[in-house]
Amino acid sequence: MSQLPTPFFRIREQDLLYDISLLKEALSKNWGSYIMGYSVKTNSLPWLLCYLKNQGFYAEVVSKTEYDLALRLGFPAHHMIYNGPIKDRAAFDTVLLSGGYVNLDSNYELAWMEELSALYPKQNFKIGLRVNCDIAALCPDETLCSEGGRFGYCYENGILESAINRLSPLPNVTVSGLHLHSSTQSRTVRVFAALAKMAVQIAAEYGLLLDYIDMGGGYFGGRDDMPDYRDYFKEICRELSLFFDPAKTALIAEPGVSLISRATTFETSVVDVKEIRGKKFIVTDGSRTNLNPLVTRHVYPHHMEYCSQPSSRDSAPVQWVCGATCMEYDRLFELTGETALIPGDRIIYDTAGGYTMCLNPLFINYFPAVYVEHTDGSIFTARQPWTNDEFLQKNFTE
Repeated sequence: MSQLPTPFFRIREQDLLYDISLLKEALSKNWGSYIMGYSVKTNSLPWLLCYLKNQGFYAEVVSKTEYDLALRLGFPAHHMIYNGPIKDRAAFDTVLLSGGYVNLDSNYELAWMEELSALYPKQNFKIGLRVNCDIAALCPDETLCSEGGRFGYCYENGILESAINRLSPLPNVTVSGLHLHSSTQSRTVRVFAALAKMAVQIAAEYGLLLDYIDMGGGYFGGRDDMPDYRDYFKEICRELSLFFDPAKTALIAEPGVSLISRATTFETSVVDVKEIRGKKFIVTDGSRTNLNPLVTRHVYPHHMEYCSQPSSRDSAPVQWVCGATCMEYDRLFELTGETALIPGDRIIYDTAGGYTMCLNPLFINYFPAVYVEHTDGSIFTARQPWTNDEFLQKNFTE
């Protein structure tokens, strides 16, 4: 693909299939009855969604926009998992009436269920509840936010119990699932085992006969030095099996980053090298806005493809790799004592599939191309680079 103009994202089908197979192996070996829901927000590239649909994934959506996109791409409503604190009423009703999965997260959804129960007295509704539990107490130093997570119904203060009690009188509504997704800093197996244990505790305490446990996402993926699906689900299922029967209770996983990181790279070229007051700046045609627009990352795994033999070049004491924008903060990483880069070299960023394409802003440059490298080596254009033609489609002047 060295002949393709940079910058662009590349998805390698072989690596994507590898991580899909790891997930299926882990779920089938450790539990058996399972549903794979892909986190659409992580990367909503239409090619990717269709590919995963054909691999048996449901669409895990958190907005009306994502719901509509999934519908347009062929996901039936009963193959959707609808999460999130802000839901669209029409989509909410359709997914439930179609037999899809809805995990309630906010107080207004309880009122919606009361209305639906009355409107459709002959329809049996099975819903899930997102659990908010104190991960800091279960696993100290593992929380993402020092003040705790904001999603779901709090277990410790009785709000979760109140939600269950409010739904219990409805004759055609059953709490049939628990959603245990929780963001943590470390993504350790220990956290997921603790969440599975909490699912057991809650089901036992409130006498819930559950059709599913939804463990959400947040797993490591694409890194050989970290746990993978086999490690996570071995411990998750060990805890769940103490109370739940796989023949009666399905296990739902909602991977995002862990599924697509290994397969995706972002490829850029060195355009210029500037020496300014003893410092060397490497100007590239990619940008931090392509990889990390929210500026939440400080490490960018990468490798180089040199346009000439690196052994024939000197090393450089310090090189700052910078992006294509005119913003000073658009600096990606520092090289110390490495081969001096020259125009024509390529810097390829690894594990670039999650929260990159979906967060790219329309800033200075528009969306770069996305190519798929199939297992037979052929190249498919999944997205052409955006130009002003696309930008002007829904903008108007007077």
